[in-house]
Formats: sequence, structure tokens, C-alpha cells
Amino acid sequence: MKNYNIEKNIYSKDGRLLLAAGQEITESTLHRLKSIDYSKASKIILSNEKKLYENDVLVSSKIIKLNLKSSSLEYYSRASDRVAKILFDSKNQPWWIYINTLSNYVDWLYTHALNVSLMSIMIADAFNLEMLDEIALGAFLHDIGKLMIPKSIIQKPAKLSDEEMVFVKQHCDLGVSMVSEYKLSKISLDIIGQHHEKLDGSGYPQGLQDTEIPVPSRIVMVADVIDAITSYRPYKSNKSMKTAINELNRNPDKYPRDVIDIISTLLL
Repeated sequence: MKNYNIEKNIYSKDGRLLLAAGQEITESTLHRLKSIDYSKASKIILSNEKKLYENDVLVSSKIIKLNLKSSSLEYYSRASDRVAKILFDSKNQPWWIYINTLSNYVDWLYTHALNVSLMSIMIADAFNLEMLDEIALGAFLHDIGKLMIPKSIIQKPAKLSDEEMVFVKQHCDLGVSMVSEYKLSKISLDIIGQHHEKLDGSGYPQGLQDTEIPVPSRIVMVADVIDAITSYRPYKSNKSMKTAINELNRNPDKYPRDVIDIISTLLL
């Protein structure tokens, strides 16, 4: 189980200290809590778990926060709350196994998923789109197909060979296949399968063009590239947010102008 800690001292009805603040919740302490009040034990665990997800979002989004305009704070706050809630609610869903595995497979993959989901929701919110939960979940799960790609390829500290790129490019279809039986929305499935498409048809896996790519998928396409450029990877150094957005602006045939304009109003 994950490591949770008691938030505050817990006393028995006669005033005895049962569990001290900061104490780790182990199987033994859980047993003691359940023998006292199972509902109290559940609330303590849930409260700590929510804070862990909120902290994950906060820690992973340092680059986003550094580049956040003061006028965009509300967008960031709403998006971070939504992403943390999506993670928390996923505990009771069949796709939780992939979220949990993602957090332990390659460290930056989990951080990348958090950041892409966060930026995608900020953009979608600014667009006044509905179905934000579906977009948040699809964005978070967009790279789960990489769980099927060998770590030696994912973590390779050099340019991938053509053969290795063939493996990597399979992750979109693999991701859709992995969750196809879980009744995710079409929005979420499209995001998982289409986040590497490009407006000019040069993307993969289907080579979709222009309006063939739905707006939520376009949003995640942009958020994915921005986080990839601004974050650590074994094969490259991270670059600034300004550099990332400038790179997108230099390729208007590949990336949607309206999405780039929105992210530019939120960041920098």
C-alpha cells in the first residue's frame, strides 16, 4: 500500500493517545483504527490520499507555475483540482491499474501525464469546452501505451533508431487497445489514439488531417509537445516555455493556431 500518515493526534474516548500526528499508517495501525471506528479510518486514509494527488500535481507543474500569468491563476487552480480529483476517482475504476503502473514505470512518464492533463484542462477551460473530465482523463492516459514499450527504448539517452521508432509509434494504438473494454468516452479514447496526429497529415498512427482531428485531441497534441520540450528527457535537455511555444508557432501547418494562441495567453 502507499505510505500515508496520520494528520493529527487521535485519542480514545477516555483521552488516551492512540495514534500520533505524522505516524505512518501501516497494516497494524489500520487494524487499530478499524477496531475503534472504521469510518474514521476511512476518512483519514481518503484525506491523506487526496493530499498526495494534489501534491503530485503541485510538484510536477513547477514549470507551468513559473510561466503562469497572474490572470491565469484561476484556470490553473481549477485544472489542478480537476486532475487531482480524476486521479482520486480513478482508484475505483478498472483503468487504475495503468495509472498505478505509470507512476512506477518511468518517473518522468507520470509527471508528463500530470502536466499534459493539467495544461489540456487549462486550455479547454479557456475555450469554454464541456466534458472537461473526459479530456482530463484522456490527457492523463495519453501515453499509457508506452507501458508496453521496453524501458530500454523509453529511457535510451540517445536518438532512437528507425526500428525503435516503429516500436514507439505503436503506443497510441496500444493505449487505445489497453482501455477499449473499460467504456471510456470517445473523447478520452480519441485523445489516447490521436495525440500524435498533425494538421498536415504528417503525424501518426492514422495520418489524420485538419478537421479529422477533434478539438480535444488537438489540445492534447499541443500540450504534449510543450511539456516534452520543457521537461527533462534522458536524450535531451529541457528548454524554456518561450522556446516551446516559438517552436509550435514555426510550424503552423502542423499545430492548431487557435490552441497555440490560447496557451500563449495563459502562459509566458
